[in-house]
Amino acid sequence: MKKKEVKKLLTHQVTSPFLQRVRIIPITLFIAFLSLSSLVMAQAGTIRGSVTDEYGEPVVGANVIIWELKTGAATNPDGLFSIPKVPGGKHKLRVTYLGMDTLYQEVEMEEGKSVTVKLQMKESGGGVFGDEVQITDQVLGQIQKREITTGVTEITPRQITMMPSLGTPDLAQYLQVLPGVVTTGDQGGQLYIRGGTPIQNMVLLDGAIIYTPFHSIGMFSVFDTDYLRSVDVYSAAFPAQYGGRISSIMDIRTRNGNFKNFGIKAHLNPISAGLLAEGPLGKPKAGSGGNSYLLSLRESHLDQTSLALYNYVNDTVGLPFSFIDGYGKVTFSDGGNYLNLFAFSHNDAVNYGFPADYRWNSFGGGTNFQLLPLNSNMILTGNMAFSSIKSGLASVSEQFPRSSGINGFNGGLNFAYILNSVDDLAFGFTFLGFNTNYRFTNSFGLITEESADNTEAAFNMRYKKIIRKFLSKDHTQLDSIIDRVVLEPSLRMHYFNDHRHVSFEPRLRTKFNFNHISFTLAGGLFAQNLIAATSDRDVVNLFQGFLAAPPDLNDRIKNHSLQTAAHGLTGIEIELFKGMETTVEGWVKQFTQLTNINRDKIFPSDPDYVTETGIAYGTDLLVRYQNENWYVYGNYGLARVQRDNGDQIYPTVWDRRHNANLVVSYRGGKLINDEQKIAGKVKFDDSKWELSGRWALGSGFPFTQTQGFFEKIDFNSNGAQTDYTTQNGNLGILYADKINGGRLPYFHRLDLTAKRRWAIKNRFLLEANVSLYNTYNRKNVFYFDRIRFVVVNQLPILPSVGLTVTY
Repeated sequence: MKKKEVKKLLTHQVTSPFLQRVRIIPITLFIAFLSLSSLVMAQAGTIRGSVTDEYGEPVVGANVIIWELKTGAATNPDGLFSIPKVPGGKHKLRVTYLGMDTLYQEVEMEEGKSVTVKLQMKESGGGVFGDEVQITDQVLGQIQKREITTGVTEITPRQITMMPSLGTPDLAQYLQVLPGVVTTGDQGGQLYIRGGTPIQNMVLLDGAIIYTPFHSIGMFSVFDTDYLRSVDVYSAAFPAQYGGRISSIMDIRTRNGNFKNFGIKAHLNPISAGLLAEGPLGKPKAGSGGNSYLLSLRESHLDQTSLALYNYVNDTVGLPFSFIDGYGKVTFSDGGNYLNLFAFSHNDAVNYGFPADYRWNSFGGGTNFQLLPLNSNMILTGNMAFSSIKSGLASVSEQFPRSSGINGFNGGLNFAYILNSVDDLAFGFTFLGFNTNYRFTNSFGLITEESADNTEAAFNMRYKKIIRKFLSKDHTQLDSIIDRVVLEPSLRMHYFNDHRHVSFEPRLRTKFNFNHISFTLAGGLFAQNLIAATSDRDVVNLFQGFLAAPPDLNDRIKNHSLQTAAHGLTGIEIELFKGMETTVEGWVKQFTQLTNINRDKIFPSDPDYVTETGIAYGTDLLVRYQNENWYVYGNYGLARVQRDNGDQIYPTVWDRRHNANLVVSYRGGKLINDEQKIAGKVKFDDSKWELSGRWALGSGFPFTQTQGFFEKIDFNSNGAQTDYTTQNGNLGILYADKINGGRLPYFHRLDLTAKRRWAIKNRFLLEANVSLYNTYNRKNVFYFDRIRFVVVNQLPILPSVGLTVTY
């Protein structure tokens, strides 16, 4: 390529001084980061490393201390730590974590050099499948003064299993009790997070974008709880390493397969049957790390069992829902560095006949890795993944079926540095692309057909600084340090190629710590390209279509067609007493440009899309208590979600003003006694009994009232030549002028679950469970069918009995 051509390429479409400055900004920041990285890498006398358990999972919040120097650090969410300013010589590390044996390891280092160590801890008393030890830094009743937790909910598999559940415990059922989360129904309803629609919520599985994370029967996600490691739900004001959505992020990470032993787990109940197998690849390695595999398969047979067990549902139709979920993962790890390869497949079908049949199929896979370079303080991580989904809906009220599909890839490379024992610096690059296909024929016979290819790229940087107060002159004394302020500014620069637009998205998260109380403030700007192929006014949305924002959007508010929003978040955390967590959060989301399907399109010249603005705001109170036997969780939320279409301001169909949840769980009895635990290693350290209950309360959803009916004549075929005197028209509905001016009755429901476990010869764990969904058979209104003039309720009482076997 000639020099003139290179120059022309570099200056293509950058004509304004503003865009030229925008183009220079990431280059300048990148050079600055490289310079700072060189300084960081040259830091002298640093011991860094990773702390994992016996099965390769990171131990979060473990204390790594050099006792003779009275200095140390705690592991971060990835199980990594860094201890700076360590003199040369031999040092003994002391590693502690609740529920695990204390670990001692000697480290020898040269003066001014960095040393990387890989530490492996063991559970106290063994426990191959025990779940008493939670690999998380969340300690109830104790404020995490180094982490900003407001607006973020950390979910562990153990928390999910403590919820009462229909069938097996599932993430979808747990999400419904989180602050600010609203679900519109259990059959084709949708999940909304603090005012955002499903398309505005990004779900990541090991870094791969999952476009349809929930099945049509809203109580089940596509993820099997048994292979989850952690779930972080960012409900507002999320940091800059996440982008491409304007409401929320759900970051799901899966665990590794067992590096030491083969294991299998199977379940059977009226809803589904499932199997999970895991074990080492090859001969198990001594010490930390290893190679392993994990395979999971789950299939629903609800469409068959409901004909016999739940034939009283939906006028003897039962529950015609079916799904199949598969996931596989291979891990190669040496304790600190790792490489994961994974793949998934999800299928879903609903065969109602009336009003519609719907099915979708998705699959994908990818890889992610972590690398700790020798003699460097850098942590290098990256991922590459692809995801595909195709869906179709055939409705009796529509002449032609709808169809939609999206094929996409995404990847990234991230560089992180633990500057000292608490501060960190990170920056990274993200790239993604997707192809969308959509076809729909509305009630007037007009076809909307879209196909588009899109590519995006982003640069993000984040810096976390903890301002500390030292009570002694010796700043290395661990017991004389108080973490006062956490500052976490971040920046995302997201380039949308099809729109030739750079979205500049600054964000800030801060925390101020005092005695037994902390205050948090956060905010930022957000943008996204993807839009939904459904209207936000629809209550039931079995069909989930995907579209790219049209570059030539009519009546757009911004100088581009992207959806945009600004978030504000504040929170108070209070330490009342040991084991109790109390949080109050206030939030606001200003949706400055939204794109919606034009459901009122009559003529071909009418636009396919309309623009709106909106606002969502609310307050949430959360109280949680836990001890050895009891777990109590409660929250109350007050919120308002509105849209402005230019003609009127109206509440959305998910505008639930009042929302409350109460969860109580009790665990009693021990499978093994203390003498058995001391005598030898045991596989199953769990309780015999577990009882749990959840009560939910919510105010009624809005809906648009009906004024009357009329005969709708079809003029599309013959135009003005249509003989309306002989044509049999369709039933037309005359809606009230005020959008969503009515309200449904209040919703409330009680769910109960009881579990009993048996350990058989220290080789098998048998668990029997009995559950009742909607225990007192409350008739909660889902929606009103205007055509048939009947009320459609949510699910009635559903009993379930299940069995789980673990080897």
